[in-house]
Amino acid sequence: MAHPLLKLVSHGLQLWLRAQCDALDHLHLDLEGTPGGLLKGRLEVARLQARGVVWGACRLSRAIITCRDLQLDPGRIRPGQPMALSVPLRVGLEVWCSAMDLQHMMLGAGDAAIGVALLAHFRGLSAGNCRGWRLQMTDAGLCLLPPARQAGTPPLLLQLRAVDHRITVHGQEAPDRPATIPLDPAIRIHDLRIDAQHLHVRGEALVTP
Repeated sequence: MAHPLLKLVSHGLQLWLRAQCDALDHLHLDLEGTPGGLLKGRLEVARLQARGVVWGACRLSRAIITCRDLQLDPGRIRPGQPMALSVPLRVGLEVWCSAMDLQHMMLGAGDAAIGVALLAHFRGLSAGNCRGWRLQMTDAGLCLLPPARQAGTPPLLLQLRAVDHRITVHGQEAPDRPATIPLDPAIRIHDLRIDAQHLHVRGEALVTP
């Protein structure tokens, strides 16, 4: 049987994660620690695996979040409350995005900031001319397809790369003029891969108390 404090920490971690999300289809949580460490508010490893994550404009098909040497403030741990960190926590991130996820984030309803910025950067389009574009995912990268009303407009072919812990986007028409996708400064990207089904990103984030 799990230690009572381990159950309390598990409950708090799940509440913290769900509190960060607008929707979450599935969550599995693994915790590793010793009773002595837990009584001092320390946890060796916490690994969260989630599917169907919606966080604001961000949508993820799958996410794995790994925390090591988690230090909590035992005096602030309460049932029904989120994590009570005593020191900053570095979190390992691994996420997968489908073409549908990226369509929503980059070219969703309204003027999606990322899609508009990329079409403006590589094609010089205004926000009004960016509506109706669609996204396809291929082994070679991303392909943005124009709406039917813009007949004769060629697709925009894009490649995504991890450069200096950020995501850069290279357009086939202007390979020497990459764009950078804005991220929270606390997030650092280590690796990025893409195939016909998913964009797979590995990185880390710094979570402060």
